[in-house]
Parts: sequence; structure tokens; C-alpha cells
Amino acid sequence: MKNNFKYDKLTPMLKHYVDVKNDFKDAILLYRVGDFYEAFFDDAIITSKALSLTLTGKECGHEKKAPMCGVPHHVIDNYAFKLVKQGYKVALCDQVEDPKEAKGLVKRAITRVITPGTITDMESLDNRKNNYLLSIFQNDYGLSISYCDISTGKLVSFEIKGLSSSIGKKAIDQIEKINPSEILINSDFNDQNLRRYFLDEEIFVNYIQNPKDYMNRASLIRDHLGDDNLKKIENMRLSILSLANLLDYIYKYHKDNLVHINNIDILEINDYMELEASTRKNLELSKNLNNNTKENSLLSIIDKADTVMGSRMISEYLERPLIDKRKIERRLDIVEVLFNDRILASNISNLLSDVYDLERLIAKISYKRANGRDFISLKNSIANIPKLKDILRSYSDTNISNIGENIPDVSDIFDLIDKAIVEDPPIAISEGGIIKDSYNDELDKLKESSSSAQSALIEYENKEREKTGIKNYKIVFNKNNGYSIEITKSNLDKVPDSYVRKQTLKNQERYTTEKLEEISSLILGGKDRINDLEYKIFQEIREKVLKNTIKLQALAKILATVDTLNTFAKISLENSYVRPVIREDNIIKIKDGRHPVIERKLKENEFIPNDTDIGEENNLIQIITGPNMAGKSTYMRQMAIIIILAQMGCFVPASLAEISICDQVFTRIGASDNISKGESTFMLEMNEVSSILKNSTEHSFVILDEVGRGTSSDDGLSIAMAIVEYLSKRKKVKTVFATHFHELTILEKELDNVKNLKIEILEENNNLVFLRKISEGKSDRSYGIEVAKLSGLPNEIIDNAKIIMDKLSTDDFYDLDKKKEISTSLEEISDQKLEEVKIEASNIDINNLTPMEAINSLSNLLNKIGEL
Repeated sequence: MKNNFKYDKLTPMLKHYVDVKNDFKDAILLYRVGDFYEAFFDDAIITSKALSLTLTGKECGHEKKAPMCGVPHHVIDNYAFKLVKQGYKVALCDQVEDPKEAKGLVKRAITRVITPGTITDMESLDNRKNNYLLSIFQNDYGLSISYCDISTGKLVSFEIKGLSSSIGKKAIDQIEKINPSEILINSDFNDQNLRRYFLDEEIFVNYIQNPKDYMNRASLIRDHLGDDNLKKIENMRLSILSLANLLDYIYKYHKDNLVHINNIDILEINDYMELEASTRKNLELSKNLNNNTKENSLLSIIDKADTVMGSRMISEYLERPLIDKRKIERRLDIVEVLFNDRILASNISNLLSDVYDLERLIAKISYKRANGRDFISLKNSIANIPKLKDILRSYSDTNISNIGENIPDVSDIFDLIDKAIVEDPPIAISEGGIIKDSYNDELDKLKESSSSAQSALIEYENKEREKTGIKNYKIVFNKNNGYSIEITKSNLDKVPDSYVRKQTLKNQERYTTEKLEEISSLILGGKDRINDLEYKIFQEIREKVLKNTIKLQALAKILATVDTLNTFAKISLENSYVRPVIREDNIIKIKDGRHPVIERKLKENEFIPNDTDIGEENNLIQIITGPNMAGKSTYMRQMAIIIILAQMGCFVPASLAEISICDQVFTRIGASDNISKGESTFMLEMNEVSSILKNSTEHSFVILDEVGRGTSSDDGLSIAMAIVEYLSKRKKVKTVFATHFHELTILEKELDNVKNLKIEILEENNNLVFLRKISEGKSDRSYGIEVAKLSGLPNEIIDNAKIIMDKLSTDDFYDLDKKKEISTSLEEISDQKLEEVKIEASNIDINNLTPMEAINSLSNLLNKIGEL
């Protein structure tokens, strides 16, 4: 402790605070005192700064007060989240016995430790994203990842088998998809690549002791999730260990099972299209490259869901496109029905718009932190489910009617909440006012009795006012002193002798009487009994709802699926997308393909669509040449995005699309580096290309943009040409290769599966017009100088660059005399231009110019001088 506070002199409460803090030195300790959570000493100083709270002091047994700050208990989740967002772990120390029954210091204990992966507060979380806590276990045989969103109950596990040296990158790619808030790894974990990755990405990591008793670990899973779930993973020994560590962490401060965490989803990663982390980043699937937000990403275009559960499912579909044709077609079939029947789609959208986050509401109830308002949100969410069920069940299409049949009947839950909970309940659940009249006979009798006592109090007040003649006679209630008769000082001579003085204030006295105490006892005792009974009834209602957890979770999943596919139909209609034909012969044909993000940023009809035809034996690899800024990267990215959308089960931005299922999509785009790992731009490029060459198959789709440009021209060209030959002869993988190495175009004649494509341009009066159209053939050159001119470089640089380019074409460019000649030429150009300006200035007849003509002439001269 700072400020030299000696433990022996501290008050009993603060001694206990310090004792608890010693067991949680890595956390901010918030200690329940009455209606507040308070922090003391160093934690108070940190908390006050982090939360912008006033730092006060508390008597502690020393001359100096102990630093202190606090927050109201009913908003603790909000403040704890703010601390966690700033990188702190938060430990909550609660009262674990009734203060009224305590003998001495109220017993307290840690009831929750809040970290990035254990936040459950709905108001704090991004409701359109999952918040995953992830556990890794690795040994010589492979690696397992188990992850859980404890705010929804989603629990997933999978294994990656192989040598540790070969699975690190696969694990990182999967972790990138999952995007966890917090990671648990055992203390003897020694994969240095993964450790470095956690450090680079600044992921919140907890190192935990790892019990290796396999049977005990399996028993833990059985205890929490049951035999059926254990059987799912009985042959997955790595998963049993990673999952047991995860459950250990989740249940550390929960005695009862969390009923919403009840099912393990076994993820088979080979059942989905593989998208490496670099590919997801390059294609800007969920985040843009500019500021790493959702804005201008593909997700921003396709996520127009009516529910937050639908949004989370759309993100999941985007991370893991399907590779099973039957499953893709089923999704597309449903999207097509909704696309064609806008009345049905609109009805679904309207009914879903009133649905709250069912998954997180169920979790909140399971954690026993739901209040009356949460139950009303649940009731409102399921109010229209019978209507939705009827609409879908009676529809003519089998897929749609089957969805309706599978929607569970939740009318009993609706009726329970509707009959029991008032429409506008208070936040607190232990202070009454939650349960409706006529729901419970015993409660109704208590309320009636309490109401009679209230009437007796009013009657007594009126009677005493008349009897004493004190016109401002009134009975007041104070939480600490109960009911009192309040008499102003000017009326004290009228107070009956039978009144007992209770409290003296500045301008009045407070009294009580035997009758008032009798009535007060009836009111307060009745209120306490009412509050206790209401709380008991509320708990019973909560338990009844929890018994329907699996049914409510099934409903939530169906609603998310319907919402997702309805959203696909909605965006497809709004953006003129078409249903793709799913092929399995490795051929991809797209007519009038468009980039779904870029076209939305342009005015109507400004985006130029392009066709794609790739995959035949004589057309596996396409080499694209043309100027920068002409649209090569957009064209390549849109091809990959169209493939991904199709395999998600969504319509695509084109007038026609035939898509063969791709097992992987790879991209190598851009000129980034990774200095922290000692990787230059070229080294990073080669690492990514190496991964593509190693992992791609004949069913993959590869985009390579400017590979080889990070080194000398000769080296780069040689590498680029060798890569194309390797892809052509060994991998036979569909590849689009954009380059400024025009020498690569000769491969069209040498390799039987290579074709040349080019970006069409138009030259007019030494100016370039980008037509942004792809056609067969090759570009003669890259038009770099012309593009530089378009960017606004000074004319002198452009002219000089042209001279240098002409000189470069000669063999004696590197001769010293030639360099001098170039330099002299540049000086001559500059002198010539200066002379032109002088002549133009001398020819101006100032006496015959109007003021406006003079200003224009002067401006023209200044511009020409500025170009020198």
C-alpha cells in the first residue's frame, strides 16, 4: 500500500479488504459496502482516474484517511466494463450474509472476476458480435481450441492434428476468425509462434495451471454438460483438456450450473472454405484496411439483419462459407423464395423487428442477474412467434414450411410472464412492485392488509390534525427512522403530552405515539413480507423459464437463421444480385460482375462491370497487365468476394454467375511489412506466397497482385515467372496474377493453361482515360508516368521522367557522360520554359487590359512560374 498505511492499525473492514486484495493482486478489487462497490488505497487511485470519479477518503485507523472511491451497485456492470476495456481485471467482493443477521463484520467473498471474455452485461457488449473466451491446449500430437460466448451460451470445440511446427499458422487463422476477447493457455504452453502472435495482437491472455489427469478432466465435463456432451468428444482427448480448462475458468465463481451453457458444437474446420487471415484482411470482409472498422467492409453491405442474433449469424457465415453443394443450394433455395415473395419477406421482417437478443436474455436469466424488465423484453420478443409460425408453416414451399414446423411453441412462457410481471417493473428485484395483482392469493392478501394499514395511517393523520388544531400537522417517512409526526417549532405548545419526542431538527421536532407505532409496524412489516414474497415468486418464475432454456435457444437459432436468409434476399433485391449456379467442375463464369462495396460508393451506373471466365484446362491462370488505378485490384477482389458470397448461400452482384465450389481462397495483395517480426515487405510477400503454394489445391482460387516487386527488377521478374510456371505445372490452381512485369505475358505461348488479360485504356492528347474494362490481350506498358501526371505531380517532374525513360531504353544509360547529358537536358528544359514566360510577359499590353484581364494574365504567369 502507498502512503505507508500499517496493516495492524487498519479498521477490521479495511484489514479484510487488504487480505482479499492479496489473493487478487492482478485485479482491481471492488468491495460491496451498502449500496456501493468501493475501492481503497492504490486501487482507489487507479479506479478514480480510469473512471473519472472523485477520490475521497475513509477513516481507517490512521491520521490520514485511506484513498477511496465507489460506484452504485446497480450499475456495477457498466463501470466494470469500462475498467476491463482499459486493460484491467476486476474482482467483485460481495456481502454473502444478511447484514441484519451479521454479528460484527458482514461476511464477504469474491463472487465474480470480470475479464474481457467473461463480460455478460448486455449494455456493455457489442450486441452484433459474439464475445468469445478461448482456451488452447497443445501437445506433441496436435492442438485443440475450445471457445465459449458466456453471454449467449455458444460453446464450440475442435482439434488440429499434426506436428506443432505445422499447425501454428492454422491455429492463428482460426483464432483470427473467432476473434476472442480473452485467451486461456496452460502455463507450460511453449509454442513461441502463438505466444508472439498473442503479444503482437495485444490479446488478453491468462496463463493457467493445467491439470493433466485426463479422467478428472472428462469427469468435469460430464458434471457440467452431461453424458451426451461428453460422448461427443470422447475420442477427442485434446478437446477434453482445452474444454475442461475453459469450464474450470467459467465456473470458478459459480456454484450452480449455468443452464444456458448446455451443448458442445463440434467444429469440423474442413467442412468450410478456408480463408487465411491475410485473405480476410485483403478482401476487407469484416473490417476495412483504412481504420479497421466495419465501415466499407463487405459485412457492412450484407448485414442488414432485423435482429442482433441474425447479425451474429451473418458474421459467422462470412467467416466460414460452405463447401457442401447440398447445403449451399438449400440456403439459396430459401433466399430465392424470399427474394421472389416480397410480401412474405416483409411480414417476416416486421415480426422479427420486435425481437430482442433472446440468446443474451436467456444467459442473463441463467446467471440470475435478470430483472423484471428483462422478462418483459423476453415476453415482447416471443409475442409474435405464434403468428410467425403460422405464416411459415402454411407456406407452399417445403423448405419454408419445415422451418415453421420446427419453431417451438413458447406460448406457455409468454402466458406465465404476461400473468405474473407488471408491464413497467422496477429495476430492483427485491424491493417489490414486480408481481401483478391476482397472480398469487397470498400476495394479494398481504397487499390488501398493507393497503388497509395505509388507509388507517391517513385516517389517524387527519384525526390528529383536527384534534390538535395543528394545520400543518403531517406524518413523514424516513428510511432510517421509519414513520414520524413532524411538528414545526411554532406549534410545539399544541403537542399532546402523550407524544414521545423522537428527533430534533432545526425548524421542527419529530414525535411518535403508541398508535403510530402500531400502524407503522403493520405497514412496514407488511411491506417487508410483500417484498420477500414477491422476490420468492420472481425466483419461481425465473426457474420455470430456465426449465425452457433449450426450447428458447432452439427458437433463437431458428429466428437467427430466418433473419439471415431473409437479409440475403433483401440485400439481393436492393442491389440487383442474382442467384449463382453452383458447379463442381472447377469452372467459374461470371457476367457483369461487380464489387459489392465499391459500387455502393459510386453514383448510379458509374461502376463498370466485368466478365470472368476461368477454370478450363487451357484457362487456369490469367495474367493481367495494365496501368495502376485502372481497376485490376478491384476486378480481382470482386471475383473472390463473389465466390465467397455464393458459398455463403447469398445471391451475388452480377447478371449471371456460375460458381464452382472452392475449398480455399488465397490473396496476396499490397505492400505491407511487419517490422516487429523483422519481416520486410518482400519477406512478408514471399512468406504469404509460400503459404499459398504449399496449401492451395486444384479446387482453390488464388489472387496474386504485383508479386516480386519488392526486390530488384531482374530478381523480381525471375521469381514471378517461376511462380507462374509452378502454379501452371504443379498446382494447376485457378489463379489471377496482376503484374507490371510485361515479360510474363510471353508465358501465354509457352504454357498451355495461361491466358493474358488487360485493362482497356484510351489515350487522347497524351491523356489517359481508364475504361476499367477487362479484355483479352496484353498491355504494351504500364503508363506509370501518365498515371503520375493524373495524380498532380509537377509538370517538370513528368517531363524529366519522360526523358529519363527514353534514356533507360539505351544500353549506355549508366555511362557517366550520358548522366551529365541527361542533367544538361533537364537544365535546358528549365531555361527554355523560363524564357517562354519572359516572352509571354513582355507581350502583354498593360495599358489596353481591363482590370479582370490583367488579373487573369497575372494569375496565368504565376502558375507557369510555379511549375519551374
